[in-house]
Amino acid sequence: MQEEVLEFSVSHKRKYSSDHLWLQDKEDRFTIGISDFLAKDMGEVLRVILPHADTEINIDDELFSVCFTYGTVVFRSRFSGIVIEVNGEAEINPELLYDDPYNDGWCMIFEPHLMDADQLMEPDEYIEYLANS
Repeated sequence: MQEEVLEFSVSHKRKYSSDHLWLQDKEDRFTIGISDFLAKDMGEVLRVILPHADTEINIDDELFSVCFTYGTVVFRSRFSGIVIEVNGEAEINPELLYDDPYNDGWCMIFEPHLMDADQLMEPDEYIEYLANS
């Protein structure tokens, strides 16, 4: 029996969470999206549900959700902050999260009030995390 191989990419200009989000830091704000691994693992992206800009988010509040072929994933926030901007194009064309997760498939820009970056993994740590999961 052959083992199925999942091909995906990891961007080296971002940090990752254990729930497969990527975060790219720019001037105390983070652009957030889903990892290519999650997109390829969960199948076609059918729908993206994002909050409105200027929404206050507390720790463990729903950040956004994504409906895939193989189920829906609700992402919870690891820190409090405010949603600065959302990618409306991702809501209109959810396949962007699957086809181009690290560029046009971003979900939101988030400004944390206080953040512990130690919760996030460097790309090589994320790859090791995936290998051990």
